[in-house]
Amino acid sequence: MSKKNLIKIGALLVVLVAAVIFGLWENQKQTSAPVVVTSTPVTSTTTDFNPGVVPIVYYCEEGIMRAVFGKDSLDLSLSDGRHFNLPQAISGSGIRYELASTTFIGEGANAFLTEKNITTYNNCVAGLVVANRDLNIYNDSAKTFSISYPKQFILSGGEIGYSQDWQNESSDLGLLLAVVRIPKDFLPQTNFGDAKFTVGTSVDPKAIKNCLINEFGNQATSSEVTISHHKFTKITFADAGAGNYYETTSYRTMENNQCYAIEYTIHSSNIYNYSPDQGIKEFDKTKVETVLDGIMQSFNFIE
Repeated sequence: MSKKNLIKIGALLVVLVAAVIFGLWENQKQTSAPVVVTSTPVTSTTTDFNPGVVPIVYYCEEGIMRAVFGKDSLDLSLSDGRHFNLPQAISGSGIRYELASTTFIGEGANAFLTEKNITTYNNCVAGLVVANRDLNIYNDSAKTFSISYPKQFILSGGEIGYSQDWQNESSDLGLLLAVVRIPKDFLPQTNFGDAKFTVGTSVDPKAIKNCLINEFGNQATSSEVTISHHKFTKITFADAGAGNYYETTSYRTMENNQCYAIEYTIHSSNIYNYSPDQGIKEFDKTKVETVLDGIMQSFNFIE
């Protein structure tokens, strides 16, 4: 082989070796590079029965029920930690899910749960509650109105169907949409009984006709006020019996051809019913009224 050919072969070998070394170096770069894994977090309320399914939340006097409605069954989670899977049952009105001695009954936004013929979750109402510092903001399920109330108090609804409880001292039928209760232990060792804030509505023609009228005459005071750019007739009246006092402040207004009554009632007992050795003091009425007025001032019709 000539010297010229040897030189060519040598040069070719050098190129091949360099190419192999470069390829190995590039492969090492790829295999040693860090692997970055990205993911999108899932942030939704779920139940143990149906992960990823956002339940309907019911707020009751005894706590919260979370319900996921299936084709023919109901998955129910209670705030006391218990869970039920209830098959659908025949119902004359509304919905009914039942298994053995446990029954869930609902109609519209309201529901209740019975176990062994005892109502364990009562006056439940569906809706959305969002926490904001020391307050809870409640939006009803129909997205009609919202209210804000202190977290330590209990939100619930009314009984299923129409009743006279939608408005204090009413003989007409309506719906009680929401209730916020202030328990007796809010002011312990006083003559404070309890207090409640209610939102009710009626489409009864008689209720609509008399919606803004002071039906108590001289026994009540009446005035016009504006809250959240909405005009209300404010009526205050009182009742007493068996050593108990009930003072009600009622705000009436018409909205979407319905009469709305947003009210609060303060219940107290006669301080003279207690002997001095019991240590019962006169309750701070201003403190209770301030809380209830704050809830009223937060009331807003959702546009």
